[in-house]
Amino acid sequence: MAGSASSAHASTQLTFSTGLFAPAWLPPGGRGNGLTAPSWAPIADIPARHVDPVLAALRQAHVPAHAAPAPRPVRVLTPGQCAPGSVWRLRVGSTSYAKAEDLLMHLLRELGD
Repeated sequence: MAGSASSAHASTQLTFSTGLFAPAWLPPGGRGNGLTAPSWAPIADIPARHVDPVLAALRQAHVPAHAAPAPRPVRVLTPGQCAPGSVWRLRVGSTSYAKAEDLLMHLLRELGD
């Protein structure tokens, strides 16, 4: 069953894909920020350690988002470097793409490497 758990980041609800009744849009092993969208667009590949804070920040900004382990990185956000550890593919609601892109630029600078 899909579960949700409270995060330490701004008391958000994250959705986990853990069984047969997980939302259809959430990839196996993925996490969502609890918001839904009619369509999704991949926006970036991010290091696994940034997944929860990024999902929480996007939720706070009312941007639907989910992430799952990436089979192969397409675009790593740190130019010239590979992301250490596992890389997760972040997808956002298509209609919120520009807002998410703006927020990610600021947030990932704050999170650093």
